[in-house]
Amino acid sequence: MGRTHCRYIWDRLYNFNNTGKRDPSMKKSFLKEMRKQCPRKLKSGQSDPLLYLNPVSGPNYKFTNTYYSRVLSGESVLGVDQQLRFGDDTKQISKEFAKDIEDFRGSFALSISRMGGLRVLTGDKGQIRLNCRYVNQK
Repeated sequence: MGRTHCRYIWDRLYNFNNTGKRDPSMKKSFLKEMRKQCPRKLKSGQSDPLLYLNPVSGPNYKFTNTYYSRVLSGESVLGVDQQLRFGDDTKQISKEFAKDIEDFRGSFALSISRMGGLRVLTGDKGQIRLNCRYVNQK
């Protein structure tokens, strides 16, 4: 949690929606930082760089409400996170959570509690996915 690789954001940095341009929702100074970490072309043998979703805290990631401040200021690493800024409801919630950590903590605790009430599929009715995006092949 709290990190990703450049390959998942290259389109935002260099070719948003196949336009050959950057994602316009990304703050320009943040774009510059991200491009330093994720060059357009990797050097031969260079592995895909690792990015922290909160570059300020880096590997010392802490689960706080700063996530929402970053969304509102156009400094989300992942495009899916940045989309919270554009929906009326999600923008309002982002503003509330960015402003008040206790509101965020209370809502988070409630959502985790509700998830705890979900019925987990077990035995031959459930599975632990090898890749969360896909149902395992039988």
